[in-house]
Amino acid sequence: MPLPQLVPNRVCLQCDVCCRFPERDSLLRPYFTAEEIRRAIARGIAPRHFPDPNGCQVSVVPNPSGEGYQCPAFDPQTSHCRIYDDRPLDCQIYPLAMMWAPPAAAGEGRGARGEGPEVVLGWDAKCPFMRDAVPPDILTYAETITAMLEREDMLAMVASNPRLIGRFQEDVVVLNPLPKLTERMKETFEVGGSRFTETTSNVELRTLRPLTLEDRPRFEQVLKSIETPLAHFALAPHLIWRHLFTHSWAEIEGHPCLFADYADGMYMPLPPLGVVPNREAFAQAFAIMRKRNRGLAVSRIENVPEEWKAAAESWGYRVKPKDPDYLYRTADLVELAGDPYRSQRAACNRFEREHRHAVEPYRDADREACLSLFRDWSAQKQAAGLDDAGRHMLGDSEAAHREALTAHREMELAGRVVRVDGRIRAYTFGYRRSPSVFCVLLEVADRTIPGLAPFIFREFCREAAAGGSEFVNTMDDAGLPSLAHAKRTYHPIRLVPGYIVTEA
Repeated sequence: MPLPQLVPNRVCLQCDVCCRFPERDSLLRPYFTAEEIRRAIARGIAPRHFPDPNGCQVSVVPNPSGEGYQCPAFDPQTSHCRIYDDRPLDCQIYPLAMMWAPPAAAGEGRGARGEGPEVVLGWDAKCPFMRDAVPPDILTYAETITAMLEREDMLAMVASNPRLIGRFQEDVVVLNPLPKLTERMKETFEVGGSRFTETTSNVELRTLRPLTLEDRPRFEQVLKSIETPLAHFALAPHLIWRHLFTHSWAEIEGHPCLFADYADGMYMPLPPLGVVPNREAFAQAFAIMRKRNRGLAVSRIENVPEEWKAAAESWGYRVKPKDPDYLYRTADLVELAGDPYRSQRAACNRFEREHRHAVEPYRDADREACLSLFRDWSAQKQAAGLDDAGRHMLGDSEAAHREALTAHREMELAGRVVRVDGRIRAYTFGYRRSPSVFCVLLEVADRTIPGLAPFIFREFCREAAAGGSEFVNTMDDAGLPSLAHAKRTYHPIRLVPGYIVTEA
């Protein structure tokens, strides 16, 4: 029997939020357990909409209106769900949702202890009913759902389907902690011993735990010992994407292993970390991903350094190149001397000549002005023309920039802004990969002001030089021809190769 519906039908029938999604791979697509998939298929939903019959998010279909996508069970003509009586738990409890919440957010819930990440129950403010008014019976309803989710049968079901617990979203209001579910999941995440085998039940769940900023010292300890200029050998370029990926990690054979969960499955954005590659750590990490992905061809390890390529190949893995990082000599970017940098030098001179400006450290008070600038800059880029890949990446980027602007201290990011006539018209963030390599992570400059982009880049490189960095890494070009062209005009001294490793 489905749960009683909190939101009145009159509101649901007028809503244009539920069951519709802006992207094909939206993280908000409902999750179906194996039993819920069987019931949905029996009610007429095609099996192709469930890529993993053991439990997965549903594959959406284009909206007939031509805008975005919708759940295949949704009837846009009637605004009804075709499998309403058998809809999944994920849909039944909406606009409530289960989430992993950081201690500060979890502490807002009644009775939350605030001891590390907790599973909490919250309401989604995107629901129009929630925006209009807080229902007087919301707390009573939340207590009912909390009691249900804390039953032993539900604890076991959620532990077997951990993706029912979503990442924390800032627009969700925490109502109740779920202490029993938190403990069950933490027990599941605990490492049972120093070694395990692929035949162990739920191997990936028993070894992984959510990544928090408190784990950064352990990663940095190892990252500093690895000699590579690759920009991704730091936590900041991964953590700014927390809105798209759920990060977890495990210590395997003494090597910290970072995993990223997203709509299509799980992969590793970094190899098992150590001074030298470890064959057993690679094997166990792939075992975790195979178990989690249930055979889907998404298991991979990204950003493997060139120095580790031969070892991975000798162990029988497939190794293919990814887009390389662009590495420059800092002095070249600071001086912009000679004919190769004539156009950049002229652009900087023009900007300084025509505008009253100031370069300042980024402050928290600058956040909203920078986000407003990002939206203007995004509109300028789209007006100039972008291909589908560029538009998709741009659409995902605002939340990443917001993360950097908000958590720059925790991630140890250096940030600078340029004020033109008193207004912020450019900003940039970066971090020190090693004593000799500084990485530029983000840069936004008003495209209507000639020379502003070269100017802020040069000024940021000057600060990197003052800090002793011999080299500047501007990361890869994401396969975008226009970005690759812009990076090459600054004459990199090296394109730093990185590799993607998959199982044969």
